[in-house]
Amino acid sequence: MSETPPGTTQNVPGQPLSRALRPIIIRSVTEAEQRNSSLVEAEHLLVALSREGSAAVRATLADAGLAPDRLEAALADERAASLRVAGVTPPPAERLAAAPRVTRPRWGASAREALVRAHRVAAANRRQRSGELDLLAAILGLELGTVPRALSLAGVDRQALLASARRAA
Repeated sequence: MSETPPGTTQNVPGQPLSRALRPIIIRSVTEAEQRNSSLVEAEHLLVALSREGSAAVRATLADAGLAPDRLEAALADERAASLRVAGVTPPPAERLAAAPRVTRPRWGASAREALVRAHRVAAANRRQRSGELDLLAAILGLELGTVPRALSLAGVDRQALLASARRAA
């Protein structure tokens, strides 16, 4: 049985989605494709929120030092730090170019977990559909993976960021 391409909003983990999340989902797939990633992960969802989220979400992320370019830098720093921990010298960015992907990326574990958690956050607040703030809360609540490591290295207080986002919404 084939999986629905992640560029659509069908069969997205954690369904149902609000209309506000559809552009975020589509942008996250684009972010993964631009990085030649075989999987859409939580980092792609967060970058998509920083680029396509509501004005309040984008401003809150920017105020926390997570404007799209700064977020990209934090993710690059995390990759370099992870490679150094493994004893590998990070290669120059220009050497990381890969052949373009010909297939759409699938949903990775961290993106699936973030979307399922976003649905749970919405349900806990007695809403049927998850929105941007629910997704941001879910991503910030992840304890393992690239996003928590990148935010930690960037000195971002995830709880303070979430509180700020809730006030702005």
